[in-house]
Amino acid sequence: MKPGEHAELERQGAKAAARGEAWGSNPMLRALNMPPLTGESQQEWQRRYDAWRVGYERQASRPVTGVWIRPSR
Repeated sequence: MKPGEHAELERQGAKAAARGEAWGSNPMLRALNMPPLTGESQQEWQRRYDAWRVGYERQASRPVTGVWIRPSR
């Protein structure tokens, strides 16, 4: 993995969770990011997949705070 890529994938996973996206939105699950099409090893793909997942799960496990609710009119 390139320097900084692990942190970037974690950040992307956290942002997906914060937006309320499903766990299955991990981009590593798309066919175009799978080893048969990218040519990378299964181990390298797994590291990327796990980095995104860790960011997602870390964000998803945080309690929701500071939620702004628009007052009804």
